[in-house]
Amino acid sequence: MRLLFITQDFPPDVGGTQTYAYELSRRLAARCDDFAVVAPQRPGDEAVDATLPFEVVRVQASYNTLSVKAFTPVLRLAQQRRFDTAFHVQWPTAIATLLARPFGGPRRIFVAAHGRELLLEPLAQVPLLKTFYNGLRNTVLRRVDGLFPVSRYTGHLLKARGVSPGRIRVLNNGTDPARFYPADATALREDLGLTDHKILLTISRLVPRKGIDTVLRALPYILKAVPDACYLIGGDGPDQERLTLLAQHLGVADHVRFLGRIPYDNLRLYYNVGDVFVMPSREDVPYVEGFGIVFLEANACGKPVVGASSGGIPDAVQDGETGLLVTPDDVAGLADALIRLLTDTQFAATLGLNGRQQVLEEANWDRVADCLYNWLAPS
Repeated sequence: MRLLFITQDFPPDVGGTQTYAYELSRRLAARCDDFAVVAPQRPGDEAVDATLPFEVVRVQASYNTLSVKAFTPVLRLAQQRRFDTAFHVQWPTAIATLLARPFGGPRRIFVAAHGRELLLEPLAQVPLLKTFYNGLRNTVLRRVDGLFPVSRYTGHLLKARGVSPGRIRVLNNGTDPARFYPADATALREDLGLTDHKILLTISRLVPRKGIDTVLRALPYILKAVPDACYLIGGDGPDQERLTLLAQHLGVADHVRFLGRIPYDNLRLYYNVGDVFVMPSREDVPYVEGFGIVFLEANACGKPVVGASSGGIPDAVQDGETGLLVTPDDVAGLADALIRLLTDTQFAATLGLNGRQQVLEEANWDRVADCLYNWLAPS
């Protein structure tokens, strides 16, 4: 198979979809007869591309304009290198490939689905444009050859847009157990001054939908049962000021630390420094958690996880097996779940071990890439 991989999200940008694109492209390239990525230009992209064993064609385009500006490179690459299959990380760029197909572009076109891009209404204030945008999105989704949602939730969003179930194959995200694994974080605990503390950890962008405020509201109850608990928050974003003020208002600021953005290479140590990873995301349409790769990363490090039963999180967290699920915004339920894991160390360790085993056996990028390749390859 000669595969052209088109993505709006790719390193050096960071995020869940960027991780998806990066990890799958590296593995698919090794399985294909020819392979190339088409992605937008970004500051620092040359350093990233130099490390990859395949060509990355960078297009001078923004996130939103790549769907149009990718037409020429997609058609040129298909004609010059006979790419027969295109895989799009999100639906908008499939517009370029569908337009190129009659002129010698890839004959077979597939699209992944993550969540937000299926709910977004960027032109909602202009009724005619909203109708056009929704019609265009639905047309693209119905004309491509197959779709790969990352969760059952995202699959339901596709069905709601008129995609027939027979063209949908749910393919959950994975992680890399060779990058994320149990490790001794004693030195980091000492550096943080938390050697003898119980540590809750969240690593995410600081935006309201992540539910960090719910953890803060649960913290007074947790501290009554676990007085030495500390909540570490890794990441940055526009919600930090509100969260900081909320921690002060609740009287828990001394038990909360904002760590700022954690470099990717340091994530493993921070997952290992925590006793429990927690991210009780809520649905704030169009902003939803389509899956939640961070839960797998924490599980891969042998840590139990707590998430909310919203969006695609139930595909990432096996309730009672690799972690616990709570109702979004349920402060009391979240406090109970976290207290249980912080005090019942045997139960917490069992969930962490189960999570690590699940990553080793199923929820890893090698397996995801194998499944995707087998489904994409012509029969």
